Amino acid sequence: MNVRFRFLEDDTVDGIEVIVRAKNKDPQVEALLVKLAEDSKELIPGHAFNEKYGINIDDVIHLMRDGRYVTATTVDGEHIIKDALSQTEELLDPVWFVRISQSEIINLRYLEHWDFVSGGFIQIRMEKGIICYTSRRYTTQIREKILKRRGKR
Repeated sequence: MNVRFRFLEDDTVDGIEVIVRAKNKDPQVEALLVKLAEDSKELIPGHAFNEKYGINIDDVIHLMRDGRYVTATTVDGEHIIKDALSQTEELLDPVWFVRISQSEIINLRYLEHWDFVSGGFIQIRMEKGIICYTSRRYTTQIREKILKRRGKR
C-alpha cells in the first residue's frame, strides 16, 4: 500500500483534523485508524490536562505562578496545581492559551477586553473580573494572537 502524508494549513479548523482516504477500509486502514485513535488520546491537550489535574481545560480562564505552585482560575473557582507553570503550559492548547508574562497564561476564550496602556504594556480584562498585564517582552506576539483569534470565538 502506498502511503503519503501531507499538511494543509486551514484557519477554519479548530485543532487537528485527520482524514484517511483509501479505496476501501481494509485491515491496513483499520489498523491505521486504531493507532491514530490511541495516539490522539495522548495528543489532546485537554484530555491530558484533565487526567493530570482533574480540571476541565475548557473551564480554565487564567493560570498564574504563585510561589512554588500554580493557581488555576476556572469558572468554578480556584485550584492549586503543584507543578511549575512551564510543565502545566505543555498540556495546554496553544491555539487558545497564551503566555502573557513569565508568571501568567490566559485562555483567549474568556478574554473580555484588551487595551494598550503606558509603557508598551497591554491591560487584559478576563471574565470573573480578572485584570492582568502583559510584559513588554510578550506584547507583540500577544497582540497578533489576540487579533488572529478574535474572529474564531
